[in-house]
Amino acid sequence: MKNIQLLQLPILTSNQPRTLRVLLPEGYENSNQKYPVLYMHDGQNLFEDETSYGGHSWGIDETLKDLKLDQMIVVGIDNSELRLFEYSPWKSVPEVKKITAIDTGGLGDVYADFVVNQVKPYIDQIYRTLADYEHTMIAGSSMGAYISTYIGVKYPNVFSVIGVFSLASWFNEPDFLNFLESADIDSDQRYFISIGKKESSDESNPSFSEIYLNNSRNLKSLLESKNVSDIFYIETDDKHNELAWRKVFKEFVLWINKKV
Repeated sequence: MKNIQLLQLPILTSNQPRTLRVLLPEGYENSNQKYPVLYMHDGQNLFEDETSYGGHSWGIDETLKDLKLDQMIVVGIDNSELRLFEYSPWKSVPEVKKITAIDTGGLGDVYADFVVNQVKPYIDQIYRTLADYEHTMIAGSSMGAYISTYIGVKYPNVFSVIGVFSLASWFNEPDFLNFLESADIDSDQRYFISIGKKESSDESNPSFSEIYLNNSRNLKSLLESKNVSDIFYIETDDKHNELAWRKVFKEFVLWINKKV
């Protein structure tokens, strides 16, 4: 039986409190053990098919149990109608408006502050966590990968692992890469980067799969130029959806635990 607890926290970007979905390890209530924590975005899509955007979840709890590597806490932070605003500190480039119909982005710093200075301290307060850098991770897909990378780099003393699934840096790649280039990136951080060869966010654009591939390849190259040595990079034959991320999440968990 899934041990998922729902919490709510106020967030400055909205009048509505934000839901947190906290997956606790099996046996949590019967021990005094402290656990690593993985923070993720798009929380609705992580655990239950019924709440997931595309009708299929990442199946995170099942994957962790199947691998017998469920001794971590996973915190899923729900998105909202402001998702495209909160998941980027920069405004979108003009081409994105063809997909979104409106200018978006720009609230990423507020969201990043929420994750680091509200969500994490709250989780550390009410659960038995290993709250240090070595045991704190962040991950997400698409725009969630975009903001995960930003948060991980902006707060290098907080997160030791950054999971980047299907990076959507096409949202504003120039500002994204400029930020990374000028940042003092912690070369000890570990990056997991996965991308599918059939991904798209605009089916009318046959070259979108190449855009996605280049986004991830560019990130990998930049991190290597910053002397980041622990990079797990994988290109799959998958599309841009939760079923694909469910499969590659298994590789992520094995890599976290050094079993790849």
